[in-house]
Amino acid sequence: MKNQPTTRERLIATGTTVFADHGYRGAAVRDICNLARVNPGAISYHFGGKRQLYRAVLRSAVDHLAATARLASGDRGRLGLRDGFIALEREVRTGSSAPRLLLRDMAEGGQMALEALSPVIRDLQASFADAHGASEDPAMRRQVNAFLLRLAAPLLLSATAWTILEQTLQVDEEDREAMFDKAWR
Repeated sequence: MKNQPTTRERLIATGTTVFADHGYRGAAVRDICNLARVNPGAISYHFGGKRQLYRAVLRSAVDHLAATARLASGDRGRLGLRDGFIALEREVRTGSSAPRLLLRDMAEGGQMALEALSPVIRDLQASFADAHGASEDPAMRRQVNAFLLRLAAPLLLSATAWTILEQTLQVDEEDREAMFDKAWR
């Protein structure tokens, strides 16, 4: 017999989709519970309330996207960064709820997305700093921070914009790969 998802896991999975579709304010606890096929008291029991569920859902979405990018990029420098970007772009293109959820939260102020993203960004910052010998040098650390600031927002927006344009222009898979390789260089 397969391992069935726990109630908590079902609530997070369902919450990810419902919050991505309707936002925090538009999502109804009753709808999340009905779709997850759980008792309405399950959110209070497992999370303490809607707000805490939302935080858990955002953390789960960030963890999923970070793991996806990390798995694709490996430890291959610029090629790894490109492959990580492609993996994130694929998440956006396939309609994954995780990037939609984060983009929606950021559009609505982003405080909870920032809270969920902060540990991942700090880990990324530390990895870049270590790789560039900037761990102990404040000037180098500032350069790493500036690089990450210049990189993060454009990557997220590019992945989203690339997907929208690709769908609008009806680009086939073979052309998409060739255009992406050319654009990346």
